[in-house]
Amino acid sequence: MIKGAEDNLTAFVGGVYINKSILKNTIQLIVFILVVSMLGTKAKGIESNTKFKRVEIEKGLSQTSAQVIFQDSKGYIWIGTSDGANRYDGQQYKTYKYELEDSNSLTSNNVDDIVQDDDGYIWLATSKGLNKLEPNTEKIKRYTSNSSDSKSLSDSNVWALLKSRDGKLWVGTTAGLDLYDKNTDSFNRYNSNPSDDNSLSNDFITCLFEDLDGVIWIGTKNGLNCYNPKNKKFTRYFSNQSNDKDEDSNFITKICEDSSGNIWVGTNSSGIRKYNKYKGTYTEYKSSEDKNSIPSNSIQALFRDSLGNVWVGTKGGLSKYDSVTNKFTNFQNKYYDSTSLVNDDVVSIYQDKSGLIWIGTNKGISTFQPHINFKNYTKNPAEGNGLSDEMVGGIYEDEDNILWVGTNSGKLNSINRVTGEVKYYSSQLNSKINSLTGDKQGNIWISTVDGLYKFDKNTNQFKLYTKTSDENSLTDKNVKYTYIGRDGVLWICTRQGLDSFDESTGKVTHYQNILKKSGVSDNFISYIFEDTDGVLWIGCGLDGGLIRFEKTSNNIKIYKSKDTDSSSITSNSIKAISEDKLGNLWIATNHGLNKFNKAKEQFERYTEKDGLVNNYVYGVLLDDYNNPWVSTNGGISKFDINKSSFVSYDESDGLQGNEFNEYSFYKSKSGEMFFGGINGLSSFYPSEIMETGYVPQTIIQRLKVLNKEVELSDEIKLKYNENYFNFNFFLVDYKNTDKNEYAYMLEGVDKDWVYSSNRNSASYTNIDSGTYVFKVKGKNSSGVWSKPASVKIIVSKPPWRSGYAYMLYFLVFVVIVYFIWNYVSILENLVKQRTVELNNKLKENEVLYAKLIDNEKIKNNYFVNLSHELKTPLNVILSAVQLINNYDGDQKRIGREKLKDYMNIIDRNSNRLLKVINDIIDSSKIEAGQYNIKIEEVDIVNLVEDTALSMKDYIESNGIELIIDPEVEEKKIFCDPNEIERCVVNLLSNAAKFTDKGGRITVLINDLGNSVRISVKDTGIGISEENQRIIFQRFGQVDSKSVRNKMGSGIGLTLVKHLVDLHKGTVEVKSKLKQGSEFIITLPVNPQEDI
Repeated sequence: MIKGAEDNLTAFVGGVYINKSILKNTIQLIVFILVVSMLGTKAKGIESNTKFKRVEIEKGLSQTSAQVIFQDSKGYIWIGTSDGANRYDGQQYKTYKYELEDSNSLTSNNVDDIVQDDDGYIWLATSKGLNKLEPNTEKIKRYTSNSSDSKSLSDSNVWALLKSRDGKLWVGTTAGLDLYDKNTDSFNRYNSNPSDDNSLSNDFITCLFEDLDGVIWIGTKNGLNCYNPKNKKFTRYFSNQSNDKDEDSNFITKICEDSSGNIWVGTNSSGIRKYNKYKGTYTEYKSSEDKNSIPSNSIQALFRDSLGNVWVGTKGGLSKYDSVTNKFTNFQNKYYDSTSLVNDDVVSIYQDKSGLIWIGTNKGISTFQPHINFKNYTKNPAEGNGLSDEMVGGIYEDEDNILWVGTNSGKLNSINRVTGEVKYYSSQLNSKINSLTGDKQGNIWISTVDGLYKFDKNTNQFKLYTKTSDENSLTDKNVKYTYIGRDGVLWICTRQGLDSFDESTGKVTHYQNILKKSGVSDNFISYIFEDTDGVLWIGCGLDGGLIRFEKTSNNIKIYKSKDTDSSSITSNSIKAISEDKLGNLWIATNHGLNKFNKAKEQFERYTEKDGLVNNYVYGVLLDDYNNPWVSTNGGISKFDINKSSFVSYDESDGLQGNEFNEYSFYKSKSGEMFFGGINGLSSFYPSEIMETGYVPQTIIQRLKVLNKEVELSDEIKLKYNENYFNFNFFLVDYKNTDKNEYAYMLEGVDKDWVYSSNRNSASYTNIDSGTYVFKVKGKNSSGVWSKPASVKIIVSKPPWRSGYAYMLYFLVFVVIVYFIWNYVSILENLVKQRTVELNNKLKENEVLYAKLIDNEKIKNNYFVNLSHELKTPLNVILSAVQLINNYDGDQKRIGREKLKDYMNIIDRNSNRLLKVINDIIDSSKIEAGQYNIKIEEVDIVNLVEDTALSMKDYIESNGIELIIDPEVEEKKIFCDPNEIERCVVNLLSNAAKFTDKGGRITVLINDLGNSVRISVKDTGIGISEENQRIIFQRFGQVDSKSVRNKMGSGIGLTLVKHLVDLHKGTVEVKSKLKQGSEFIITLPVNPQEDI
């Protein structure tokens, strides 16, 4: 039985051993105290589903007070501050300010509003005038008030701008409302008239808004007004139906419209009024002690997002209105939480094209995603109502829907998500928790660095199972993961091996030896999973790979990564295993995600190259549509199996952070997914994670040629010497700009896309003349690529390569050719004749010279080999004579047998020497026509057989098989038997010389009627086609490294050729390198008949 905490942890206390009864009572007391302390350690948990990301202002934002935020048609974000306007591309800011004595600068640095008209001009409202900026040329035109010009602005202090849907530009000043006339480049004024109720209630215009009906709403320092373009009349609205005209309550700051058509009106100090324009009724919202009220009555921003949510910016924080409950959810800065609102003084709210909401405050900018439904559980040190630790290690939801969370500090957290109650539980050792598992009895099994704890929820007691001297204890105390199989057996993965524990019997089974015998060298068991077939899949933590384990037979198969096999697993370090509805296994490793087809035993790999957000994968969970969701060191990725593509989410989407932890992933019965990381826990339902479908746009924003900026257009023409240029570009996606990536190419220069990671520039140098197309595309942090943006670049040819230049070159060439032609034609006739003669002579000399060189080479090789053939037997004879003389000098008698051997050596080599000399003499006689053969009738079959048999011992002594296979038993022909015998001997000797041991020589004799054919065929090294043409020539030999050590005098085959020719026969060779050779002699039956 595994010893529990009562036996293992307190046997030695304070240096004093305690007896068993005292020990038992002490432990009971400790347990009681722990239970009491645990029950008292509880707090109210908070679910947060909005995480803010702070926009970097250190990259050049002119001032932290973001009074207005706006996105133009190209995707730039414009930020108006009290110290200038800033154009932001996600990488850097470009600032526009007032410059003394520079008319191409703003009229003032205090920018209150920004809009863009239908012509692409950017209009910037300042405290000292209105500015129209042409974004391409960056030319600025100023508009100010002129008391002598009624068509100028009512006042230079401009507070508000509105570009209506019909394209008109409305300007709100401190002295009236103006409408811009584009045709006359002037303004039409609308002012308050105390005697006319159809005029503005006040000339101090604070804000402008257009509703869905096209009505213009005007906020003033004293009341709300609307302008109906149809009847061109103003209507006044006040805080209540009595029209008390209280200026303090009627100081209108912001206006917006909700999805029901209600007009929301923010005031300076009296909260919000929601006006039902169809019923003519008001609803007021003010700050109170109710936490669901707005945090401040000073309203500075109102905005309705694309989902219909109304957002309220106040001096006390940001609020979101819930139309169902008629309550507000407030978001405020938390000094300890970098993902909270950057500051509570909210002055502007804006939603860009991607759906990202920007919150401008007086101390910076925050952004967040309103459509991502991630819930987060984190540590809340200020209020004490969160997790006990930021580092999460293990997640489990029990049958009572209580969420259990393990932490790095060792505390076990339980969260009642209905009541929001959080409880903390501590074991005796406060051991770091690696993972959590629950059984059917309601126990929580806690894997820690000090062993395995069983936590009883009913008694709130811990029981420890660890490694002891008892053989029935765990293999190692560092327990990484536990898994309960279908049979109820608890499988325990430790740092030093795999165990199983049957709690009903108390038996622990160790599997180290079984695994080791099957070739598993890695003792670190990191994960275990039972598939639908009942097969266990074991993951090794270091380099052991994936293991298939059949419990019944103990059969084991190992799957490991192979560099040469793309269908193997990406890494041998396994982090998690899961199974989809089709029976495929999904394996998380420290280098990518893998899908394993059990039938084919093949892996499909998915890494960062395929769109995975990060290669280090901790956990994998499958949604109801078989799509795997994986946690990594860079966020969470969902793989869409239908599209075969990844969608990724990170901290900017509302997750607890980008980095997650191992064993911190869990899917509940309801389908909710949980992933834990370094900043807490994130949960979500996959079906509620909406994909906006937003495809970002890549903008080519700047082109510099020779370090000078040029104006961009669809086609740019450059001079020949302007071939050094640089492009800058940006992706219109501000969610997480640090993770935006780019790929570009210059068609005509780059063969493929150049992937530049987060670098948003491309440089090209020394580009040749021609037409090129620069293309660039971007990928956002979710893994979505934009369509390529492109611009055509034409580098002109230099003057000396222009068409006119080539025409001039041609004319000059023609003139020169004309003069030269006359002179050359005269000389040509004189030279031509002599040239022909010299060429003919030269060709003759070249042929003769080539023949001479070839003959000299052949002769040199011949004489070298001949000297070797003569020298070898002479050396043997001389050696034998020397040995005999030495015996005689030593006055020793030579035995008869010994003397006979020496004499045989001398005789054999003398005959060999004589044969070479005879071959030389006979060859010379034949060439001189002085050699005669003696023709007589001979049985050629018998002659060839006897000759071949006489060489059998010699051939077989070299390990070569000799086969004699005549077609007929007898064939009479007229020939010189001695010369034919010499031919056969030469061919057999030649075959034996160039056939390796184990080879074969075949002698064939065929009756052809009036002739006979003798064939000597070997399996030797063969002869190339080139050398086959020279082997019968005198002095001709094969010059090859493979045969150089086997060369002879080179006379043998020449002599054979001559002797066969004397018999009016033919000799030929058939051979291929390394496939052997066949020499064929064809002799007429009676050569004298052919004469």
